[in-house]
Amino acid sequence: LGFPADRLTMTGNIKLDLTISRLSAAERTQLRGELGLDGQRVLLGSSTWTGEETALIEALKKSRSTGLSVSLLLVPRHAERRLEIQDLLSKSGLTFHFRSRGHATGPVDVSVADTTGELRRLTQLADVVFVGKSLPPHTEGQTPIEAVALEKPVLFGPGMSNFRQIAAELVAAGAAQTVLDSGYLSARALALLGDEFRCALMAEAARKWYESNRGAMKRTLAVIREELEKLNAKA
Repeated sequence: LGFPADRLTMTGNIKLDLTISRLSAAERTQLRGELGLDGQRVLLGSSTWTGEETALIEALKKSRSTGLSVSLLLVPRHAERRLEIQDLLSKSGLTFHFRSRGHATGPVDVSVADTTGELRRLTQLADVVFVGKSLPPHTEGQTPIEAVALEKPVLFGPGMSNFRQIAAELVAAGAAQTVLDSGYLSARALALLGDEFRCALMAEAARKWYESNRGAMKRTLAVIREELEKLNAKA
């Protein structure tokens, strides 16, 4: 935009300065029961878009075919897609439950959180998180920040243009992996769900990256205060 370099201050991304209320072990157990999740491991589809649920269902089936105890938790970006997702699940042969219809009465293969404002709580139940709106033909990507802040291993497709720098940094740090298509998603999800050691390494990488990048809000306010003090001194 033509501003001189000495007038620019890079303070970081204020989206990283978020506060998440952590669930206790008892609260996590209760929430799992409400959702009908009984698998030892949970694969989360975070803010999914059309086509991505199909890929995650395939990932679930492949994981279970190897003997892994896995449940799938879907959180679609738009809750109004519930009928579309219901039709997909009805044809899958899997049992499922929609959170908007109350508590699950028993274990299900797939739990759909078609509600609003719960993603941060639900992410705490996940062992592996796939970030939606990132598999072709989608190109924008949803935010991976909450999952990383909660120290979860993250997968996302190549379409992360809204979070291009963050996605690249997470991959470089070892906190996330890029999956090129639905087949690759199934393979990588299966590999991570069956490898707790690898998940732990990615979780630790996520923690380190997140902690090292926090504080943008504080730095931004410091610059603003400094400039205001300069103006007051001239007044």
